Amino acid sequence: SSGINAEWPLRPGMINSVIQSSEITTLRVRWSGVVVCSVLFYIAMMSFTITETLGTPLLQAELGLSQTKAIKYSSIFLTCTSVFSFITFSIVTPLGRRFGERKMMGIAFALSGIAYILLYPMGPGHIPRVQWTPLAVNNTVFQDDKEVVGCNWSNKWCYTQLRVSIYQYICATSILLFAYPLSTVIIISRVTKILGPHPQGTVLGILTGIGCLSRAVGPAIFSSLFELLGPVIVSIVMCITCFVATATSYVFRSRLDTFENRIQRLNAEIFT
Repeated sequence: SSGINAEWPLRPGMINSVIQSSEITTLRVRWSGVVVCSVLFYIAMMSFTITETLGTPLLQAELGLSQTKAIKYSSIFLTCTSVFSFITFSIVTPLGRRFGERKMMGIAFALSGIAYILLYPMGPGHIPRVQWTPLAVNNTVFQDDKEVVGCNWSNKWCYTQLRVSIYQYICATSILLFAYPLSTVIIISRVTKILGPHPQGTVLGILTGIGCLSRAVGPAIFSSLFELLGPVIVSIVMCITCFVATATSYVFRSRLDTFENRIQRLNAEIFT
């Protein structure tokens, strides 16, 4: 060993460069971290899509609106509060640097859980009684075709359901429109950092497919759940799901470490 070093003296910088190059090519990706990010991405996409899908029937049932008005007000409100999403997209990178991406990921899911708590029907009062009004299309009233105003009373939960106030709905949706881009952007960023110099195209394509699956399956399941059991069960299930995601991001935080940090720690162990 000493003879070899005498013949070919290696500087510490050269040793570091050779070892680091070897580590980059041989250090394996932590696929468990990619799997955790995929599960969290599925939940993040589902949490927003469900709110987007159930916004109209929720407003119709809880505020006693017709379907036409519920669609109109839901669309207007989502358009106005989408400004939160634009703001979040612009500040997510500085927030990640300042507080850490893993911490911000947990905060995003915790905020989503709080939003679903706010969507829990608390009153005051019960939902309005069902009414029937003539259906109007382009200012033409069709007396024989009528639309339901309020909750569909073929659903048993309509008889005992407390009301969700408009302030609850505004606060909950605003929080979700802030938390949704925060979580999705950080998760995608984290996946790329976990993969490091390894090929990323296939993994990111699969991640996008998982998001598409969530947007297709989530609304289908929770729309049926809403019709059968009402907003209480939807709120409880999604609240639990979001807080489980928060706990998951904390429990598996070591698996979400970046490839670069792993290289740095390995170098520190070798040269100390």
